[in-house]
Amino acid sequence: MTDPSPSQHQTRSRRAMAVGLAIFATVTLAYGAGELSHLLSFSLSEAGAPDFFREPINLGLALLGFLIWQGLSQTSKSPPLWGSPAMGLGWGWVVGCALPGFALLGLMLLQAGRFEARDFSVAALIIPVPFILIHALSEEVIIRGIAQRAGTAAFGPWLGIGGAALAFCVLQTLQGYQSMWHIANSALFGAALGFLALSRGGILAAVGGHAGWTWLETSWIGDAMTFQKDGSFLAGTGPDSYGSPVFTAVLLVILALMGVRWALQANKEKQ
Repeated sequence: MTDPSPSQHQTRSRRAMAVGLAIFATVTLAYGAGELSHLLSFSLSEAGAPDFFREPINLGLALLGFLIWQGLSQTSKSPPLWGSPAMGLGWGWVVGCALPGFALLGLMLLQAGRFEARDFSVAALIIPVPFILIHALSEEVIIRGIAQRAGTAAFGPWLGIGGAALAFCVLQTLQGYQSMWHIANSALFGAALGFLALSRGGILAAVGGHAGWTWLETSWIGDAMTFQKDGSFLAGTGPDSYGSPVFTAVLLVILALMGVRWALQANKEKQ
């Protein structure tokens, strides 16, 4: 077995630098768009505009950054593709709700927390959905369309998933999720969204998964239910499952299943 030639080393180095640049661009664009949309929406709200203007502004900035990157790069045809809107958003939403749902049920069974019902209106759960979807699309179009596509084009789908998971983890950390379990779960959940994006649902499945997770952990818990933790190690930090090691365990199991399924499918397609 011969060692790689100097030209091969240079090619790999250039690819690695391109992926690193893509991850940096992903985090910078996603975080910068969020901060800029916050400032713009605050100015508009001071002038009398509704507060929910932030999410459409965020989406517009994210799409602009994504389109500029795609125009400058060679990865526009690399996986993950966009996928089917109905299947992608629907399947992704189910998975996005199920993962923290299993973790919350696990916390309850382990007696690390309990649910308390609240009086709520159905409208309080439905009205946030379009804005949650817009928020998820704003982040996922950049994470999957830049970081994951760049990693896949350079080193294959596994590195694409890993690079996108890293970008998602850094972005979540910058947004304030900074405990040990938040950081671990950000990386693992980012990887799960990466596998969803490689399914037939495409990038839109990752959008649905991101939105379903956000909806369950923010709108449903708080409006329809509260989840009271006991302060133990298993409970972790924060009011939901995101800062808990139980969510970490759920994500590890699901990622293992996703990885095996995807590897078997990829091997079958090669044959």
